[in-house]
Amino acid sequence: MRYLFILFLALTFFTACSPRNYKHYSRQAAHKFNKQDYQGAVEEWTKAIERKSDVAHAYKQRGIARYELKDYQNALLDLNQAIILNKNDAETFKYRGDVQMNLTNLKEAIQEYNQAINLNKEYANAYNNRGICKARLKDHAGAVNDFNKAIIFKPDYAVAYQNRANARFRVKAYREALEDYNKALMYNSNLPEAYFNRALINKTLKQDQDACRDWAKAEELGVPKAGDYRKRYCK
Repeated sequence: MRYLFILFLALTFFTACSPRNYKHYSRQAAHKFNKQDYQGAVEEWTKAIERKSDVAHAYKQRGIARYELKDYQNALLDLNQAIILNKNDAETFKYRGDVQMNLTNLKEAIQEYNQAINLNKEYANAYNNRGICKARLKDHAGAVNDFNKAIIFKPDYAVAYQNRANARFRVKAYREALEDYNKALMYNSNLPEAYFNRALINKTLKQDQDACRDWAKAEELGVPKAGDYRKRYCK
């Protein structure tokens, strides 16, 4: 019995004192990221990288965590290093595009999404985000084409339907935009922008009751100006 107790103490001491390796910190980082503790994930990935500095995945994941923290410059540094170590990972290029888009470097973002799509021809998120950039550059036809592809590869992609609707709305293709907002809200009923913009189209098409209903829903979901429109146009 005494022998077993001593053995237990020895094992406990060994476990406590044994050095923690890359795998330990990478697991901790993934756990914290999944709990949306992005700062904690950055700290754990940093410890992992200190123990093994040639793993592209570690830099990519730390870059993504930094992206979630809106630390775009450091995210870009990490994603750059990940690409140096692995030039064939579509997700890394996609996130580098996301960083560039948030820095308003839209043409550079499009180049990154092009790289992601070259590596993965069915990358719905990359098509969607490239479409957003094209829409901001007022290439609405190009944007719609990208949203079409995003939807082909991900048929229930609510945000892509919303984005395609936005692009069609801007060129006054109201009926097509209305159909897309309906689809977007069918797949995700929690899209405030879709309700607000659908209300604008319904108002334009003189479907006042539908417009008022959508403005009320948009206001409920946190769009303050929806309340202003509702007070102005709805009894």
